[in-house]
Amino acid sequence: MKAFSLNRRLILAVVASQLLLGAGLVLVGTSFSKHYLRRAFDVFLQGRAESMAALVYYRDDGVPGLLFNNAKIPPSRHRVHKDLFLVQSDRDNLLRYSPGFDPAMLGRIPANARFWRFHYKGAPYRAIILRKVGILDTEEGEPLPLPTLTVVYAAPTMDIDQQVSMLGVTIGLVSLLVLIPTLILAVWSIRRALTPLNDLVAAASTVSVDRWSFEPSQEARSTRELKPLIDAMQTVLSGLEEAFTRQREFLGDAAHELKTSLAILKSTLQRLLNKPREREEYERGLAIMNGDCLRLERLLNRMLQSARAEQRIAKGHEQEPEPVEVAATCEGALARMAQFAAERDVRLEFIPEGEATVRAEAADLELIWLNLLENAVQYSPRGSVVTVKVCAETGMAKVSVLDQGCGIEAAHLPHIFQRFYRADSSRARATGGFGLGLAISKSLVDFYRGRIDIESAPGRGTCVTVELPAEPGARGEGGGSRDRAASISR
Repeated sequence: MKAFSLNRRLILAVVASQLLLGAGLVLVGTSFSKHYLRRAFDVFLQGRAESMAALVYYRDDGVPGLLFNNAKIPPSRHRVHKDLFLVQSDRDNLLRYSPGFDPAMLGRIPANARFWRFHYKGAPYRAIILRKVGILDTEEGEPLPLPTLTVVYAAPTMDIDQQVSMLGVTIGLVSLLVLIPTLILAVWSIRRALTPLNDLVAAASTVSVDRWSFEPSQEARSTRELKPLIDAMQTVLSGLEEAFTRQREFLGDAAHELKTSLAILKSTLQRLLNKPREREEYERGLAIMNGDCLRLERLLNRMLQSARAEQRIAKGHEQEPEPVEVAATCEGALARMAQFAAERDVRLEFIPEGEATVRAEAADLELIWLNLLENAVQYSPRGSVVTVKVCAETGMAKVSVLDQGCGIEAAHLPHIFQRFYRADSSRARATGGFGLGLAISKSLVDFYRGRIDIESAPGRGTCVTVELPAEPGARGEGGGSRDRAASISR
């Protein structure tokens, strides 16, 4: 798309609006002027026509008939194009017209119209037609009905057109004189008003992946229309900076984990190749290498799970998930974790205190519980118990995973959901953890508009609580739930 200038568009819009305003003033002014000039002209024609009718009088010698006083005909206003008139009696004993009047025009007079527009000798004329006009002169003994007159009086209208044209030009020139300073003021005001926006653009242009500082000017901050945009940009940039930082940390931590695992593999292999060894030594070395390969495979699987979780969040729901019972997904996760817990002599306990249903993918929920259970079992001492509790509270499905492990110091709790973060990195290889399980769980919980919290203290164990929006109809504690808890505990 072709770039455009907002400043230029605003100036062009102001110029166009001012030109339209000027054109409107000219149009309205000329229209009203033409209307009132024509009304005045019609009054003039009315007066002239009535004065022509007043020039008709009866004969004084007793002979029937009408006479017309040619000596008192009013002069024409225009020196070249003379006024035209026609005075005719209904008894056909009087017909007078101006010297320049063409008798052939009698057939063109409108039958019922009061006014008549025509061209005569290249000039526009407007005429008024008065019908059945009484004679002002009186004569006794005149037989009834008294005669009436038809009077036509026409005058050229080019003066009106010239006056209207001159008035339009005058209004246009005055509008132009007013328009020039107005445009200058408008252009200055637009440029001045766009200064905060230009400052904002300049501040935004300094932002890069190496410099996330966004500092608009105080004038831009104090502009009411720009404040929501500035707040939104600061929020977006803050999120981008955090995302870039997490991405860099993720790449660095992933590279470190992979390098560590490969270094261990390489050192074990070099030790075996350093000199000939007994079969038992080779077998022990290969067993160590196999364990390191399994650890590397688990790391790659966790990284893949983390990437898939972020892709799910970015794409959103392709379609609304079906309702799934939370307790059933917890039971599935407990069943898959049973052997892992038995190898570490940790007992799993399930306490469903209510029935809750949420709209989510069952596989995603099971992955959340698996990650939480794996962490709980890994950091629990032998002979301890890991408890999973499910309940429904105020429209939320609540799942708690409690262990009796070593606990986490308060300084580590704000960072515990970050990828590759481990509160005790010295135990990472012994437990097999990578610091990805809680990060994956939090991503999935956020995706389903839930909340995950952790409470822990050194020597007091850890409790991770997940709350997800429940479907209507979730029930609290019941007998069926206690029976299920007993069966699983055994």
